[in-house]
Amino acid sequence: MLSVSVTASILWNGEIYSWMRPTMRWWGMMIQFEARWAEMEPSKGYQRVDENHPLDFYFALEVSGERVLLLVTDWCVDVPSQSHAIQILCRQRNDNRWALMFRLIKPELGWIFSHLCEDIVEYGRKCSTKSDPAGAVIRRFIHWQRLLERSQNGLLDLASQKGLIGELLFLRDFALPAYPSVQAAEGWEGPLDAEQDFRYADRIFEIKTMNSGASKVRISSAEQLDVSGGKLQLVAVVMSVADNNDDNSFSLTDVVATLRKEFENDFGALQLFEERLLSAGYIDCDEYSRHKYCLERFRFFSVVDGFPKIVRCCLPAGIGKATYEVDLSQCQPYEINQRG
Repeated sequence: MLSVSVTASILWNGEIYSWMRPTMRWWGMMIQFEARWAEMEPSKGYQRVDENHPLDFYFALEVSGERVLLLVTDWCVDVPSQSHAIQILCRQRNDNRWALMFRLIKPELGWIFSHLCEDIVEYGRKCSTKSDPAGAVIRRFIHWQRLLERSQNGLLDLASQKGLIGELLFLRDFALPAYPSVQAAEGWEGPLDAEQDFRYADRIFEIKTMNSGASKVRISSAEQLDVSGGKLQLVAVVMSVADNNDDNSFSLTDVVATLRKEFENDFGALQLFEERLLSAGYIDCDEYSRHKYCLERFRFFSVVDGFPKIVRCCLPAGIGKATYEVDLSQCQPYEINQRG
């Protein structure tokens, strides 16, 4: 973290007051809401999040102790259905602008709310030039609602982290070199609950992350390998657990940072990538830097006639869902050396 001095402001009785104060920021300009709320006295008005932010974000601690993030905007937006933990309001102000408010009503979720606010503020920085930044902020919040429905603490378990790493490594090492940035990001459909992880006009890819020495991969449905025409490839991403001192090791956080760098010169592609990340359940946090891995290799298998798989048309009536394992040691006739 980096300690800097910034100009801070509060909004009080319609007037804005400013002063210089130290604050703590994450690398990458992520505002550390948790620390700033801890320093704030209740009912002291709304303090501007960042004087240099292109959007008018404020935050406050109400007398009741409830944390609030406020966006003052020129646009009225339709708010999503209310959650059990966060209240959302959009009201017109006396100056005819609109106040979009996010209020935490379950204090035990304060840490997650801080992350949510950090993410929304930074996302607002990236989409401030769009015609409807307030609408973009709402859509970002809806992604968060879905994320929190999956997990009480909003974090991916270790198996899900490894699966996500496998998809990101494929995106970095194969999709981006083969397709334009926007197309590469748009083709990553796994986070959207698609049957396969990557879908492009010429090829479809299903990604499976494997531990070194393992031979079996889990197929989650009868539809996952049910693609005709020889367009589907099963890609095994083989990884091993690494020592923190290994120069070739990486964490989930490291891979995400690398891809953000790859996309940074194409806003549309970066926005798509960030949306897919959040849909996959990823948020920036220290937890995802703790586990390190080494990439050993990619293995590609052509899922053509004869490849061992279960497909929907071959299942008896009455079977709703099927999960099974494929032993890749028995699939060597279908292994190919490259994607083509």
